[in-house]
Amino acid sequence: MKLNLRSVDLNLLPVFDAIMEAGQLTRAADNLGMSQPALSAALQRLRHTLGDPLFIRTRQGMLPTPRAQELHLRLNKQLADLRDTLDPANSFVPATSQRRFIVLSNDHFELVVLPSLLSRLKAEAPHVVVEVTLADDSMPEKLYTTQADLAVDAFATECGQMNRHVLMEERLVVVARKDHPTMHGHCSKQQFLDAEHVVLPDRNRRLPLDQILNEPGWQRRTGARVTQFASMLATCSRSDLIATVPERVARQFANALGLQTMPFPANIPPLPIYLVWSPALENDPAHRWFRHHLMASVAS
Repeated sequence: MKLNLRSVDLNLLPVFDAIMEAGQLTRAADNLGMSQPALSAALQRLRHTLGDPLFIRTRQGMLPTPRAQELHLRLNKQLADLRDTLDPANSFVPATSQRRFIVLSNDHFELVVLPSLLSRLKAEAPHVVVEVTLADDSMPEKLYTTQADLAVDAFATECGQMNRHVLMEERLVVVARKDHPTMHGHCSKQQFLDAEHVVLPDRNRRLPLDQILNEPGWQRRTGARVTQFASMLATCSRSDLIATVPERVARQFANALGLQTMPFPANIPPLPIYLVWSPALENDPAHRWFRHHLMASVAS
C-alpha cells in the first residue's frame, strides 16, 4: 500500500536534510534556527512516519541508517531543485530561459521597437521568444488576466486598473511619393483635403488626429483602407494617395520607398505611446527584465 502524502509533514524533510549535512543535532538546529528540543521532536515524528530510526547516536555524532542514506541520496536533488524553484532570486535566468513574452500592439511596435529590442534581448537570453498580437477591444481583459504580458498602444486610458508608463511620444507627419503631382516637400491644408488618403480601420477612439478630423472643414477623402502602417507606406509609394503616419515609421522607410515626409498642416500635440501591464506582473522577475530592456531599447 502506497504512503499517503497527506499523512506526511513535508516540513520534516528540511530537518532530515539538515541532520544529514551537519551530523549533529545541535549544529543542525543552529543551521535551521530551531531549538534542539524542537529539532528532536521533529526527528521523532519523521521516524514514526517512515518507520525507521534514521539516525543512531554515536560518539562521532548522528550516524545515518542505510534507509536514511538512501533517502538522502534520492531527496537531496529534489530539495535543491525545490529551493531554486521557490527562491525569487533564481526564478528567472535569462541565459537559459525559454520564456515567451506576448505583446499586444500593432505594426508600429514591430517596425520601430521590435528590431532593436530583439537585438538587446538575444544578447542576454538567446532562447526567449517575443510574440506580437494585434491590440483590439479585448486588450484590457487579456492584460488583467495575464493572457498577455504587456501592451504598447496609444489607448492606455481604456485600461483601468493597469500599470502604465509613457514609452515614447510620436509626432504625426504626412507622407506622399517623391514625384507626387501636387506635393513637393510641403502639404497645405487644402492639399490635404483635396488628396485621397489611405487610412487604418476606425477603432472608434478619439486621438488628437481624430479630434482635428472631426472638426468642421477637416473631412478627408478616403481612397483606401488598410490594416497596417507598412501597407499605408507601400500604397503611397505606388499611387497618388497620401497618408498620416507616426514620424518614426515614416523616417525609417521613406528613402527605401521613395517617399517624402511633410509636417501635418495643423498643430497636433505629440501622441503618447504607453507601455501597459497587469499589476499581477509588476514584481515578476522575468517581466521586470523584459520591461527594462524594452524601455532601454526605445531610449537608445
